[in-house]
Amino acid sequence: MTDARFSEDAPRYQPGQQAFAEERSGNTALVCYGLMIATLFTALATGLIALIVAYVAREDDGHWSNSHYTFIIRTFWISILYAILTGIVTFFVWWIPFIGWAVMGLMGLYTAAWFIGRNVIGLLRALEGKPINDPQSWFFG
Repeated sequence: MTDARFSEDAPRYQPGQQAFAEERSGNTALVCYGLMIATLFTALATGLIALIVAYVAREDDGHWSNSHYTFIIRTFWISILYAILTGIVTFFVWWIPFIGWAVMGLMGLYTAAWFIGRNVIGLLRALEGKPINDPQSWFFG
């Protein structure tokens, strides 16, 4: 018996024919969102991996997953900005007994809630196969 894939009579790919590989999916975006959420437990290590993967996977075509990669990249950098701002405020108000601690706690809580909410919303949209409406947004797209 011969395998049809390797025989001389097997159909060959012709230019202009549709390729066997299907249109790319958003699986890489799902992995990136998972890595971003895991960042909460890995001290930024998986976030850096997600950032690199998102930069590499983002292409110049109009595919729906590109909005997710932009959203992931912006989520990473904006969360870094929020963490730096929280650190600066903490440096100046940590010594004020209740007010300083409340400000630090609220800023940290806001940043964590924003980060989790943004990634969960992106993950749910990617699972549905839908793009992010406004990937340049500072909030939830």
